[in-house]
Amino acid sequence: MNKLSELAVFGRLLNDALQLPVFIIHPGRKIESEYANRALHASPYFASIRDQLAGYAYALYAAEQPVHFTRSRLQYFFVNALDEDRLAGTLVVGPYLHETPRDSEAMNQLHASNRKQLLDLYEAVPLVAPERARAVSLMIYYAIRRKIVDPSANLLADGVLLQEPVVKKQEPDAELSRSRRSGMLHANLSHERVMLHYVRTGDRERIKTFVMESIIGEDELGVLAKRSRLRSEKNLMITGIALICRSAIEGGMHEEDAFTLSDFYIQQLEEKDTLQAVNAVIMEALFDFVDRVAEVRRGHYSPAVQDCLHEIANHLYGDITLDQLAERTNLSPNYLSSLFKKEVGLSISEHVQRERIEEAKRLLTLTDYPITDIAAWLNFNDQSYFNKVFKKWKGMTPKAYRQSERRPVQSHSELSRT
Repeated sequence: MNKLSELAVFGRLLNDALQLPVFIIHPGRKIESEYANRALHASPYFASIRDQLAGYAYALYAAEQPVHFTRSRLQYFFVNALDEDRLAGTLVVGPYLHETPRDSEAMNQLHASNRKQLLDLYEAVPLVAPERARAVSLMIYYAIRRKIVDPSANLLADGVLLQEPVVKKQEPDAELSRSRRSGMLHANLSHERVMLHYVRTGDRERIKTFVMESIIGEDELGVLAKRSRLRSEKNLMITGIALICRSAIEGGMHEEDAFTLSDFYIQQLEEKDTLQAVNAVIMEALFDFVDRVAEVRRGHYSPAVQDCLHEIANHLYGDITLDQLAERTNLSPNYLSSLFKKEVGLSISEHVQRERIEEAKRLLTLTDYPITDIAAWLNFNDQSYFNKVFKKWKGMTPKAYRQSERRPVQSHSELSRT
């Protein structure tokens, strides 16, 4: 099987027989054919997955075995087909999962506007046990290459594969259309705002979860240097460090310290000559700024109050009572209430109310969820009371705030038809 047309026929038969997503990739880094179920096609992440799969440098992997890799918990493997020692095309199987993601604390910490879409994506992909995925990949490799792989061989990619997905940019109108079809806004503004919020609050655990769960393709961030992928990535990361720096200052970090640290990491970026090294620097910078903000914020409050603030931030969508917080901190309710008011300047109930309104602001700006649903999720069971409290903190009604602040987004019904 050494022709692209033969590979496409084989891919269709595989999909019919195994019900696994199959992509046939042209050596020119474009998708020749694809076979996936409707639910996967409907996901707003599907366009990003397609672009990523089309852009990888498969030609670097003329390995004598199938290659398995993972991207944002999703599993894939690929086999290169050769025609007289030249790459004829690549068959990619995936995405699939080894196990159903649990409704864990890590998943619950995802921003509300992204959590459901990510869970829907996970539900749309098939479950394949690791042993079966390995066996299927070996069978496909034999069918394509007519060679048997050593049963003890390590089939996992070594990390180089995912470093340089290249996606061709089209004419402006075509590029805008592609972005709209993907359901993901350019620069992924909602992700950016959520990440910077975690920087401002010094929340390392949520930043860790945010980075782990991110599934947005690199190309969604934009291209700032067409002649060099490395230069483009450096430019994007320099912009990112500047935003992180300013968010850290807003979170309480001293300006001079923040700007000095920003200069240091930008200089580190400029010295790197691979995308992998650039990505390592931005991750180091992100967690360094978050840890420094957390350290500053810890210095402002006693351990008990800091614990309360963390607990409140993590349970805005659940019940938060003074008795629960007192039990957690091993303090009497009266003493904890007095200590919290002294250090924070607000009572516990006022702080909870303010934080829930801040969360409501994010949902109003970044999603098209009905205001009644947002109010109910945040434990404002009476719509008129929610309006009253929101106006108290923000000086306008939720409806007026949404109209003044939000950017146009696709509705959920539109996303489901994508």
